[in-house]
Amino acid sequence: MAAPSSKADGGSRAPLAEPSEISLPLAQYAALCAELVLFPDAYEAIFQRYGLGSTEVRSAVDAAWKARFSERPAEYARWQELYRRYHAHLTKRGAPAE
Repeated sequence: MAAPSSKADGGSRAPLAEPSEISLPLAQYAALCAELVLFPDAYEAIFQRYGLGSTEVRSAVDAAWKARFSERPAEYARWQELYRRYHAHLTKRGAPAE
């Protein structure tokens, strides 16, 4: 999961999935994305820690957030802020404990 795109799909609007339905709040999604960028060798362990064990669930979480961000620019801006904070914190702290 890389940083989500801020571009809307330009066409039809799908109903917004609520993040609670896919069990990953905004702050956790930002932290997850930062960890995946900084620690690609720990990819599987990171996903497991966030409760995203299957590829299908990972894809659903990512797609739901990307759709939500395309509809809610302020929420995307908040994600960017949180992502930068987590990225800076994790850069100083180092690799997560397993």
